[in-house]
Amino acid sequence: MTEEVKEVFSDKEPGEPSELVFKDAKGKKIKKISNAFLRAVDALGLNRGVEDLRDRVVFHTLRHTFASWLASQGTPLHVIQKLLGHRTIRMTERYSHLLPSAEKEAIKGLEDIVLTEKAERRKKWHQGP
Repeated sequence: MTEEVKEVFSDKEPGEPSELVFKDAKGKKIKKISNAFLRAVDALGLNRGVEDLRDRVVFHTLRHTFASWLASQGTPLHVIQKLLGHRTIRMTERYSHLLPSAEKEAIKGLEDIVLTEKAERRKKWHQGP
């Protein structure tokens, strides 16, 4: 939970850990989302001209975007798995192609060390004994 989200809930009385945050008008579990999301998508024209159903913006797109952005910033897969509530890492691995390349980062780190060392030697050589 981000600090901003915590702020939204800060004036609420703490409930039981299993208590629902978002409830229907009767205080029960929401079983169907309202049409507000679909109306917003339509108003923004996000699906205008999109023929392939797989490319359409749907409610699940928000969850997928959340996971994709986490992966893109280098969040470890096991953390993404926990945040998404996936039972197995296999479900989360679909986002692994978005992770920054560990190999590239390792080589970059090594390159930085070599360049730093090289610069220090050059500096000492120019200063003389």
